[in-house]
Amino acid sequence: MRFISGLKGVFKKPLYVFIISAFTLTWILIIVNSYFSNVILGLAVLIFGGSLLYFAMILFLISFIKPIDQLKGWFLFTIYVIAIFLTFILNNTVFFITSELIFIILLTINQFFMAFFAFKICMDSSTKVDDYLYRKKKSRILTRLLEFFFFFMLNWWFSIIIVRFFSNTPTPLFLLVIRILQILFWINVSLIVIVILRLIVTKKFSAYISLFFLLTLIYALYILFDYLYGAFFSSASVDPTYVLISFIVDWFMFMYILGTVYSRAGYIQTKLKFLKVDTVALFLVIMKIYVQVSKIVPKIVEDDIKILQAGGLFIIFVFFNLLFGIYSILTHKQKKKKTKK
Repeated sequence: MRFISGLKGVFKKPLYVFIISAFTLTWILIIVNSYFSNVILGLAVLIFGGSLLYFAMILFLISFIKPIDQLKGWFLFTIYVIAIFLTFILNNTVFFITSELIFIILLTINQFFMAFFAFKICMDSSTKVDDYLYRKKKSRILTRLLEFFFFFMLNWWFSIIIVRFFSNTPTPLFLLVIRILQILFWINVSLIVIVILRLIVTKKFSAYISLFFLLTLIYALYILFDYLYGAFFSSASVDPTYVLISFIVDWFMFMYILGTVYSRAGYIQTKLKFLKVDTVALFLVIMKIYVQVSKIVPKIVEDDIKILQAGGLFIIFVFFNLLFGIYSILTHKQKKKKTKK
């Protein structure tokens, strides 16, 4: 997998080894704090996570001027000391934001970038399953048809269960979530129509699309619970199981993002000449760290703002569903198994 080769390059860089280690340690402190709920532990998370955030922000600004690889060790150490100092002075203005709208904007920006990589994982996973079935020449017609209908029916079944679950509590927010899920379902149906039309015209069948829909539905549910009903909006949402699941998902996404960015270093440098690959990576790191540390800060957000956030998530999901769905339908080619000479 391409992102693994990118990760190998990342782990050759001492700076990113430190950032990954600090990110992981911050999460471990959050998990421990969720079990013991200690004021000192909470303060340690804010100090340690905050210093990592400011460290990444300073490096992000420097990356516009000078390549990060050219910075000396003593200079990086000085920056981290400054970051610790800034954490003690400014942590109340960063993690305890008084404006709900600013907080929602930052979360939505983070989610936009996270969703891009998450949808890419969903698409890559579904096409790999389909490519495997395509290599089976004798049975690929039957197995790929079963693949298409099985995952479509599973997606439909899950959607019904989820809608019924939210219908049990008909609040304005839950009714909006139901409407979002219904619209997403019909968007998927419209993409299936495109798949069928393409099959009729070109005799090429994108059987993987229903698995893609199922994976994106699971991701959408995780985000809805995480952002709308999770730790961001309730001081009581500190269940250790929830925090542990968030750690697993966040850590995997963190690794995947770094690996993917550095596996495309040449492409990014060519297309975005005014940006360096370190600049892109550090921006994504900053957004991930901010959201991560903010999980331990109790925030009570009004229902109107929650609905606004749900609307933002809906736009993101629709955009990436259409982007990845249509692009893959029109461009994906099944990979045939290479024969040995």
